[in-house]
Amino acid sequence: MNKKSIGSGVVVLILVLGITAGYILGFLTSGRPIVLQAGDYRLLDELKAVLQERYYTDLPSDKELLYGSAKGLTAALGDPWTEYLTPEEISLLQSDLEGTYTGIGVVISKTGDQIVIQTVFPNTPAAKAGLKAGDVIMAVDGKTVEQVSVDVVSSMVRGKAGTSVVLEILRDGQTLSFTLKREEVSIPAVTESKMVTPTVGYIRLMQFYDNRASSEFRRALVQLKGEGMTSLIIDLRDNPGGMLEEARKIVGYFAPGQVVVYEKDKQETKPLKAPGGSKLFSGNVVIWVNGGSASASEIVAGALRDLIGAQLLGEKTFGKGEIQTIEQLSEGAVKVTIAEYLTPNKTALNKVGLAPDVQVTATDDAKLLEATLKTLK
Repeated sequence: MNKKSIGSGVVVLILVLGITAGYILGFLTSGRPIVLQAGDYRLLDELKAVLQERYYTDLPSDKELLYGSAKGLTAALGDPWTEYLTPEEISLLQSDLEGTYTGIGVVISKTGDQIVIQTVFPNTPAAKAGLKAGDVIMAVDGKTVEQVSVDVVSSMVRGKAGTSVVLEILRDGQTLSFTLKREEVSIPAVTESKMVTPTVGYIRLMQFYDNRASSEFRRALVQLKGEGMTSLIIDLRDNPGGMLEEARKIVGYFAPGQVVVYEKDKQETKPLKAPGGSKLFSGNVVIWVNGGSASASEIVAGALRDLIGAQLLGEKTFGKGEIQTIEQLSEGAVKVTIAEYLTPNKTALNKVGLAPDVQVTATDDAKLLEATLKTLK
């Protein structure tokens, strides 16, 4: 089976690098046995017996109780990125990573106890309805999402194409209600590429989707070079991350064979390099970032700043500097944090983020472009 690392920041869409792992006959593929004593289950058995006898209404099914127990086990770590995923949630996550699903077209994340919309994709039900990055989801179809995980909220928002979902949103102290009709959503990784001056190109990368973000970016890069580009703007605002392998490939277009990121786990700090090959672009690079730039976005921004002197413009990034991997279980899977990542200069950014070289209001494209052109002079 495949194990994928994820550098999701903040998100329902997050993550990272392909290797093999899993559970076989009670052992992790690392060879470590899974040891559970009979007494480990006693407390759960006692709790279930009390609930069966005293709870005022019917209990969920045994399967739902089992899944809830598994979620409680990972929640005890206090790590929002490590969690048990049901089979249904795994399917949703795979759709996220591929960029195709039925829903409304947003990325959501957990900030404190709140479910926050991190990204609204263009030309989707969410964009058409007027939802905005930073909106807080309070309820879905009348059901509160307080104390509910990101993955569960994601499954509540999704559904069959043509059906409706009602979101209760908190925005600037006001509670708003939005009714949206779900659609098949297919989101390109590169949503815009163009020349903004005769010599400056612009590429908007929305997410590091599995197996296509790097190829879409490469096509845009080659096309803009053919149009006379000598300097490049990479727009990573509100890009929540995605697959680390895609980030490595993109960095390789500018710095082939160089260290993209260091992975620091319990035992060691090891380098992960970009693929080798020829450099596709040698001009100046400016990267636009904001608080929604997370995970793989921060890997690319940090690597290009360290390796080729790219300038970061905008606002401080999110600060998701941890890598998750997915271990398949007999039912569902666990998404577990396995390491912290550092930039090529070994700068830590987890819970800190990357500070821009030039601070500019990230929602003002005109000011960003003006500052960019000054930087490129």
